[in-house]
Amino acid sequence: MHSEHPKVKQFFPLITESLSKGLNALSDGESNYEASAIEKYAQDIFSRVSEIDNAIKSMSIAIEYLKQKNYENSEYSFSEHHTFHVENFLLRLTSVVDRSYLLAGSTMVMENHIIEKLGGKRKVSSKLLDFSPRSEAILRKMDDAIEHLRSPRNKVAHQAGYSRKSLCVLQTIENSEAESISVREITDIMSYDQIKDAVIDESIDKFETVLPVIDNLVEKLIDSLSFVYDGLLQLHITSKSK
Repeated sequence: MHSEHPKVKQFFPLITESLSKGLNALSDGESNYEASAIEKYAQDIFSRVSEIDNAIKSMSIAIEYLKQKNYENSEYSFSEHHTFHVENFLLRLTSVVDRSYLLAGSTMVMENHIIEKLGGKRKVSSKLLDFSPRSEAILRKMDDAIEHLRSPRNKVAHQAGYSRKSLCVLQTIENSEAESISVREITDIMSYDQIKDAVIDESIDKFETVLPVIDNLVEKLIDSLSFVYDGLLQLHITSKSK
């Protein structure tokens, strides 16, 4: 997980200090507490990275389910399960990229209301061009890596749902009476299990390869931004020693 990255982990003492203040305030019956600027920053960065980790973990779980041929003890059909996990993967995939932009924005101490609203990615990219061209190039690589999946993702996001010809064939079989003429015409060519295998292979081929690519680019993004984290922590240490 990227929250275990050494450049992120170095913020843990500050996060612990801030959480201790919060717990002490809570035990004293207070709803608010004062955290230092560097403590708030550490929490923001860790939260952004954790959000990315959660999305990647969900994608990994989706891949596991997409490899399953049977969903025993479920009232839902194979095609309904498969569609659900495909749609979940697609939505989580774009959220990893979106959250990576947010991480970059928070690293540069950009306001949340600016980077989280529509057009925020463009503002982050624009500022990164001067702040860290290497980081901006990595984010563009992320966008390029998922470009071929944007169309199906957008259909899912706009309630059109995920659909492929082979998946539609499965749905036709599942929704028809077992001995109907239309079903027999299909299964005489390919059995239901063979079509299932084809649907699984198609999804895995399309989705499994993009996950390690995105995961690696997140790692590179954190590396590229680490000069900021190192610099701020050094300033913090220097100021405390005075």
